[in-house]
Amino acid sequence: MASSDDLRQLETIADADQRNALALRLAQAGTPGLDAVLAKLIQRPDLADKRAPLVHAMSFVDCSNHVALLVELVASGGSPVAHEALQALETVDEADADDVEKARAILDRARSVANLESWRETLLEELAELFD
Repeated sequence: MASSDDLRQLETIADADQRNALALRLAQAGTPGLDAVLAKLIQRPDLADKRAPLVHAMSFVDCSNHVALLVELVASGGSPVAHEALQALETVDEADADDVEKARAILDRARSVANLESWRETLLEELAELFD
């Protein structure tokens, strides 16, 4: 069983491969509190180029408290991150109304951008369908 020590280690581990493996193991084990740690890691600027596996791990946990963050990742993340974020969002059954409102605003803003990459436009269309 995973412990708070594992969560602390996940936050502090420097090696990306070890961090990603631990994140996935904890996610598959359903570790309580992991969603908050993953959200914090995903938002760290120093991990911006290494966060796709962390976003992937979000799809194994209840990420309903992080809908706006995941929508922002679909809207502005690189291709692997955006795809993983959409997959995580597809696992959400219910979310807080305020978070959904923020997420819709992010989605609307992203869809209004001219000259979107075709892959991002497709992801945003799929995301819009989730909100219908």
